[in-house]
Amino acid sequence: MPAVVAELEQATRSPVRMCVIDLGTNSFHAVIVDALPGTFRVVDRFKEMVRLGEEGLQGQRLSEAAMQRAIRALRRIRQLAEGWGATEFLACATSAIREAENGGELLQRIRSEVGLHVRVIDGLQEARLIYKGVRRAVPMPEPVLIMDVGGGSVEFIVGTSQQPLHLFSLKLGAARMTRRFVRHDPATREELKALRAFYREQLHPVFEAARAHGVREVVGSSGAMENLASVCARMRGEVARSIYEQPFPAEDFRRVARRIMRLSREQRRRLRGIDPKRVDQIVAAAALIDVVLKDLAIERVRISPHALREGLVVDFVERNAPLLARLTAFADVRRRSIYEMGWRFDWEYRHAQQVAALALQLFDATQSLHGLGHVDRELLEYAALLHDIGYHISHRSHHKHGLYLIKHADLRGFTSEEIAVLANVVRYHRGSLPKPTHADYMALSEENRVRVCKLAALLRLAEGLDRSHNQNVRTLHVRLESDRLVLHLETRGDPELEVWGVRRSAELFEQTFGRTVEVSATAEPPLLEETAGA
Repeated sequence: MPAVVAELEQATRSPVRMCVIDLGTNSFHAVIVDALPGTFRVVDRFKEMVRLGEEGLQGQRLSEAAMQRAIRALRRIRQLAEGWGATEFLACATSAIREAENGGELLQRIRSEVGLHVRVIDGLQEARLIYKGVRRAVPMPEPVLIMDVGGGSVEFIVGTSQQPLHLFSLKLGAARMTRRFVRHDPATREELKALRAFYREQLHPVFEAARAHGVREVVGSSGAMENLASVCARMRGEVARSIYEQPFPAEDFRRVARRIMRLSREQRRRLRGIDPKRVDQIVAAAALIDVVLKDLAIERVRISPHALREGLVVDFVERNAPLLARLTAFADVRRRSIYEMGWRFDWEYRHAQQVAALALQLFDATQSLHGLGHVDRELLEYAALLHDIGYHISHRSHHKHGLYLIKHADLRGFTSEEIAVLANVVRYHRGSLPKPTHADYMALSEENRVRVCKLAALLRLAEGLDRSHNQNVRTLHVRLESDRLVLHLETRGDPELEVWGVRRSAELFEQTFGRTVEVSATAEPPLLEETAGA
């Protein structure tokens, strides 16, 4: 009966469903996507207005109220994403968290209370990711100026579809500028004059770069730009078309911006197209947009449906193309999670596959002896696949390191009990036998300790059958007798190492099942000369 080891083949691919979250100063944006090698498909989008700086950033600290809003919002986002079946989460934090003295405290709370690891990116990284997102959605044959107006910072990118030419991240966000310059409702002429003068001073390097490349078009990729575009579309009678499908004359856009700057808060709140939660900050954003359009003599404005979060997906797909090509072969979340962990920790793939195939053959041949079910068979296969991942930490005691990695790997689709069994089976694939002094083993129920012993006994034999790590066993014959387990190996080369490996690994099997293990082998004759044309 052959122990076949082959690459997994499936006619169809199953995408990796992931949730990408942009933790901005004003709002948290999430997008659910199905990621495939080289591409992705958007499944759903949602937004939570958090306004991390609503109470102000006195002393550059986030308020307790703001942090609680952030935690609640991320819990809702995670719940929605899991409802969509998302198995991967990618979250990044920008200006407000990046600059806050207690930003690290918030990140720790998110990790412990929500279970999300948040990556903090700097301004230029943010600009580069925004560019990647916009480039996927908007054709840019000629140089354009991409603007992403956030609450804390504004990212500017001069570039084409081929490459970003200049990247800028300036602390000119709408929330920040509102707190600094706008004190009255509506904003006074003096406030607006001071605000515009400050913008011009700070934007000098952006203007130089844009003029050097003859920029005549702005592409907006933020909520503020979308709000102005929505008002502009209504003013022009173009409500039937999406704001992402129509170019806007810059003069029409400026007319909307100047109108917004003159309105009171209550008037802005009633203006269709303005998000009620942006009413307080839209004046500062409108002033910035007006300055850019005027001073650069911009002719046209377009709006991108993609921004930072889509850029994160594009970046993930680009950087992880080989991994995605492997993972999308698996529709089952448990199997995908196991293989992902193996690749993450640089497993020896061929050896892991060989040991898994041999372990399953032993399991099936000894079914009447161990009496375990299909879930145990699955756990044995996964333990065999992961049995050597502890090498990622150290060759010495790698079986113990393997237990630790599996316990803390957040494997998806498994119960905590299954993870504990899996980790302990890996722990006992070599080294000492289970003992009452081993804390992780004794933490199991009595039933699960028996399962671990049975599965680990089979895994030890399977690992011994590939002791050379060369997949030398071509065929394994298994015969279960009343007092012994008889194994006969047909090998591709000298079988001595595999025979020694089985004999050395038999103790747990013999102790657990009360049967001796006998092993013999037949090797194929060596190839004495190379066949012509081989």
